[in-house]
Amino acid sequence: MADAKCGMKSIENVIKIVEQHGSDAWWTLPIEQLLPSEALAEAGAHNVQDYVPGQDVLDIWFDSGMSWAHVLEDVGERADLYLEGKDQLGGWFQSSLLTSVATRKKAPYRTLVVHGFTLGEKGEKMSKSIGNVVDPDVVINGGNDHSVDPPYGADILRWWVAESNVFTEVLIGPAVLNSARDDINKLRNTLRFLLGNLIDFSPGTDTVPTAEMYVIDQYMLHLLQGYANKVTDAYKEYDYGKVIRLLQAFHSRELSSFYFSIVKDRLYCEEEKQLKRRSCQTVLAEVFDTLVRSFAPVLPHLAEEVFQYLPYRKESDSVFRSGWMNTSPVWKKPGLEEAVEGACAMRDAFLGSISGKNALEHEVILVIEPGLLFELMEVLQQEESSSTSQLNEIMMASQTSLLTEVPRDVIAEENMIKGTFLINLEGGDIREESSYKVIVLPAAKSKCLRCRKYTADSPETPCARCMEILGGK
Repeated sequence: MADAKCGMKSIENVIKIVEQHGSDAWWTLPIEQLLPSEALAEAGAHNVQDYVPGQDVLDIWFDSGMSWAHVLEDVGERADLYLEGKDQLGGWFQSSLLTSVATRKKAPYRTLVVHGFTLGEKGEKMSKSIGNVVDPDVVINGGNDHSVDPPYGADILRWWVAESNVFTEVLIGPAVLNSARDDINKLRNTLRFLLGNLIDFSPGTDTVPTAEMYVIDQYMLHLLQGYANKVTDAYKEYDYGKVIRLLQAFHSRELSSFYFSIVKDRLYCEEEKQLKRRSCQTVLAEVFDTLVRSFAPVLPHLAEEVFQYLPYRKESDSVFRSGWMNTSPVWKKPGLEEAVEGACAMRDAFLGSISGKNALEHEVILVIEPGLLFELMEVLQQEESSSTSQLNEIMMASQTSLLTEVPRDVIAEENMIKGTFLINLEGGDIREESSYKVIVLPAAKSKCLRCRKYTADSPETPCARCMEILGGK
């Protein structure tokens, strides 16, 4: 048999035949029709019987499987990532691997991410005939009737994708999208608090060095660095669901439920330029910057929107042109955990005992046996009793007293909560369990009309702290 023949004349002839008779003509028509005399002359051949129609079938995935040869031509000939559905394990993924290894002896990709398929809200397969297919354009921009198909926007759709376990089948529908919208609205409230309390802050002149900060502020930077590291690792592993879980836990639990509730008095009632207030604002600025950058790959529109409202933003700044999260190793202070978490253990006991009541209507006496726990609490409050100490701020009471013995005039056991706290320092080299008592009493003074604490001598006048601040103005 002669060499393989494939020229322009033969190709043009086969195209005409397929147009007239369909692709089956390759197997049904005689060789004389498939390879006319003009094609033979082009090849310099004379006897058509020297040729037979080829019977080999080119693998249907060969074309896409060879895409690396062109797409990766200028990027080191290996992709960082191939992303496709699980049905491509025997398709594009495999054909790409086989062709690349056969011709170059290396895979065309460094990593594969294999996702599942999208199902209806009840787990049913999407089908046009059933009419349950969800159109992404309708999700983003809304349908003809917005009361039926409201416009959710691109960020909500992206949030749904990120929070889903994309490595298996995922569900989508109105309930799922409404839940995603609620999650983003909660995040917006956190961002609104941060922006509102940075309105008078300038990092160039108002930033407080870490060593001069309140302990609770240093503790938040410690948590912030841990959050940033975990989020970065999750992105590297393409685990976007973990990114969302970390984000939700941090902004709802560590920020909204814990830190924000503690520092409101300091932000709203202390003198505007006082160090203790600037200390808190320094933390809020770092939290805002890290938080926004952490979710920018998932919610790009929200990230850029809130970044543009940052009071001290330079006009040309964009969250997408100014790098990734930038935390400091100085923030990592595991020793702070024992002091803050010890205080929080007693705070939880206090708040649990007055469930549903205003914490500011009470005074708290903390009785701790001499030892490490007492020494750690002394870092937060040097005075025996204080309404403005770091310890009282964490307790959220109107006044906190720190003692080693129960006062003689306290006899009501029903107002006393007992507990223990295990201190674990130096990687476990220092361990000590300390017992404590939390005594809850009604506030003895009047309510200050400015700060709302029960620390005023008269209901008609502000407390001494507020009087001093107002006098300075």
